[in-house]
Amino acid sequence: MTLFIVGAIGFLAALAAHDLAVDGLTDDRPLRPLSGSCPRCGHRRSWLELRCSNCGRYIQREPVVALVGAGVAIGFYNAFGLDWALLPYLGFLGLTMALLVTDLEEFRIVDRLNLRGSLFLAVLLVLAALVGGHSEALIRGLLGAGAYFGGATLLWLVAGGRGFGAGDVKLAPVLGLFTAYVSWGTLGQAVFATAMIGGVIAVGLIVAGRAGLKTELPYGPPMIIGAWLAIILVGIGSAPIPA
Repeated sequence: MTLFIVGAIGFLAALAAHDLAVDGLTDDRPLRPLSGSCPRCGHRRSWLELRCSNCGRYIQREPVVALVGAGVAIGFYNAFGLDWALLPYLGFLGLTMALLVTDLEEFRIVDRLNLRGSLFLAVLLVLAALVGGHSEALIRGLLGAGAYFGGATLLWLVAGGRGFGAGDVKLAPVLGLFTAYVSWGTLGQAVFATAMIGGVIAVGLIVAGRAGLKTELPYGPPMIIGAWLAIILVGIGSAPIPA
């Protein structure tokens, strides 16, 4: 029953994230989570409507996003159980899902989603750590945020902004915070998984003829998925939380 509830929360969080992504890509549009915003025209529709009444677009990626959100939420629950930290981690899922969608859609890590959301989640994680008595994990998480940000900044400077943008640098702290909070090994696995996922996607697109050696691809999705996987691996015992 608990897995079902957590999965349902992840499902709804992913739907809300999709709406935040659609609205966030238009700077002057208000953010309307769970409104069913149409990605094509921005029309506010019910999630019970399979077809937008304004432009005629049928739902396409929305169910996939929701199902992925449910799966990741269950993975987070397996890693933490019913701990206070699960709440900010479900929020982390929602934020990163929204940013993944915006980066895939327009190669943008939207600042008004990322910066505000990251600050809110950092505060929430601090409160959860204090209530749960995990101050050591919190300090490690904050150090991890700084380390990931520093590494991302260095990569951005070396790459000259090509293939790794400023948005990715701004994304790094929240990923470092939530992976290093678990353990340093989790942060390391997230970075490794990011490199592997990014490489596989790039090679796959080149082989399929959809990209060339100089084609710039969004790096935010591999960073986000790498962080998800690293945390989920904790739940299956691959990267246990240190005592």
